[in-house]
Amino acid sequence: MKIIHDAIRFPVTTAVGVILLVLFGSIALRNIPVQLTPNVEEPEITVSTIWPGASPQEIEREIVDEQEEQLKSLAGLTKMESSSSDSRGSITLTFQVGTDIDSDLLKVSNRLEQVPNYPENANKPVIRSVDVEASAIAWFALIPTEENGFEGDLTTLFDFVDEFIKPEFERVPGVAASNIYGGREREMHVIFDPARLAARRVTLNQLGAALERENRNYSGGDFDEGKRRYIVRTVGEYQSPEDIENIVIAVRNGVPIYLKDAARVELGYRKPGARVFQKGLLIMAMNAVKEPGSNILQVMT
Repeated sequence: MKIIHDAIRFPVTTAVGVILLVLFGSIALRNIPVQLTPNVEEPEITVSTIWPGASPQEIEREIVDEQEEQLKSLAGLTKMESSSSDSRGSITLTFQVGTDIDSDLLKVSNRLEQVPNYPENANKPVIRSVDVEASAIAWFALIPTEENGFEGDLTTLFDFVDEFIKPEFERVPGVAASNIYGGREREMHVIFDPARLAARRVTLNQLGAALERENRNYSGGDFDEGKRRYIVRTVGEYQSPEDIENIVIAVRNGVPIYLKDAARVELGYRKPGARVFQKGLLIMAMNAVKEPGSNILQVMT
């Protein structure tokens, strides 16, 4: 064959060609990114809104429908999906491949500002440049063992995991979000006695209004004293269960009725929305959702 004949006839040229081929092949092998799947992803943006205590029907009617009305005419939008669950509404927007995600984030934020109004207790919508409900690239289980000496209910560690472990996961380059499953957040419980409330002619609406009214700090302005300027504030935010028990919920015949007269307050945990088990053992689980365009192998490393 001519190729074999020329290789034997010109050994130096052949050797140089082989060396260059090996050299550039090695450089390419070390620098060209390699991953399990090709990077052809449609940009996605997720809008999540929390309304504590609301039913899925209320979430859809009062929040999701209003947001969809503003977002449906976005340029480059190919698909819009929404879901409503207990206390939470989510909208996932999918855009055309090649769309500038930063520009789309700004457009989504501006459209959400045009929503006429939100329910009084609803939180501000959170916008993420990734579908937080997408398939995770990794799952991690938090399991109590005899070696770590943990005793008690593992699900009560949600606040610790959310404050210390989750931020470390999300700081990893290429990780867009990390979700926690199976934990319970700490919350304050007000356990009232209906008979004692009725005897004092106090309704649940009055009790709830008093709890919200008293849990605030108010600014009282400022005044000058010599060369110094003082800021006046009325501090009313609750710091302990005792602070809540001592609030006045109503006044009857000139006599104040304190919350402790009809209820007790204790620091507890939310009811579990879900439980995670591994081999019959109650655990907590975390995942990692990658950013669009990131290399799975590099993120996992």
